[in-house]
Amino acid sequence: MAGRALLGIDLGGTKILAGVVDADNRVLARAKRPTPAREGQAAILAAIVSAARDAIDQSKIDVGELIGVGIGAPGPLDIEAGVIRFSPNLDVKDFAIGPELAKELGKPVLVRNDVRVGGYGEFKLGAGRGKRDIIAAFVGTGIGGCFIKDGQIVPGFTGNAGEIGHMIIKAGGPVCGCGSHGCLEALASRTAIARRVRKAIRKGIPTALKTAFSGKDGRLKSRELAAAAAIGDSVAVNEIHRAAIFLGLGLASLINIVGPELVIIGGGVVEALGASYVDLVRAEARRHTIGDPDGLVPIVAADLGDDAGILGASLMAREAFE
Repeated sequence: MAGRALLGIDLGGTKILAGVVDADNRVLARAKRPTPAREGQAAILAAIVSAARDAIDQSKIDVGELIGVGIGAPGPLDIEAGVIRFSPNLDVKDFAIGPELAKELGKPVLVRNDVRVGGYGEFKLGAGRGKRDIIAAFVGTGIGGCFIKDGQIVPGFTGNAGEIGHMIIKAGGPVCGCGSHGCLEALASRTAIARRVRKAIRKGIPTALKTAFSGKDGRLKSRELAAAAAIGDSVAVNEIHRAAIFLGLGLASLINIVGPELVIIGGGVVEALGASYVDLVRAEARRHTIGDPDGLVPIVAADLGDDAGILGASLMAREAFE
């Protein structure tokens, strides 16, 4: 059993999670590191390697026994070369993460989009079990998506299909990290919420979130947003509602176009805000879903939490390397 273990890695805009996963898809050990997104490729690679080695050490499995490594990384990607072509949330370009990680760990590395691997994990082991056609959307630092049709991830001609965070939802809207204006990511991600909260603070609107920006990294965390909403903070409540509206609009468009059996929403924002946020998103999507007039397509929260990425990455790596 131990000899069939893999290492799954989820590289996000704010955190890196590594986990050793056995043949029964059990996570034997996990390790987490903050993502040094502003420090360049070498620092990001070092953080990934540190988390990977920590997880391997905790699992009591020798690195030589691992089949290989699967990593979910933000894109767009060159999946054949294992290269991150560009990532606004990591501020990297042409980052050969696959070859570099393979060199460090001495194992073959499969590189896939971070949200595709998360969506695949949910499809196989989480909220999408038993379905064939799903859309998965994950909301955190950015927003990404995964389309699964007839049980298979839809990669598209370029291998980068599913970039739902960069659908234009509001023409002439706020600038996105990708350089466009009015993207879903620029309107509904945690980054977008934080930008609007900062604007409210500059206007002098009282909010408990003011202290959230005074920490070491000056970033708004999902749990801080949830805590402020729980005490009825007007800025937090208003901005959560606004983000839910934009996400609902985006999902409605996707349902109208793709016609899935199920929509799964996950990521740090969804996990922190919980069922009330999912209800807001679902209600907004229902208002605009012409392609599902009877409300037959469920919109549900993801099941696997942080483990979705490492489980999905390990599943895809197992399929590639076994």
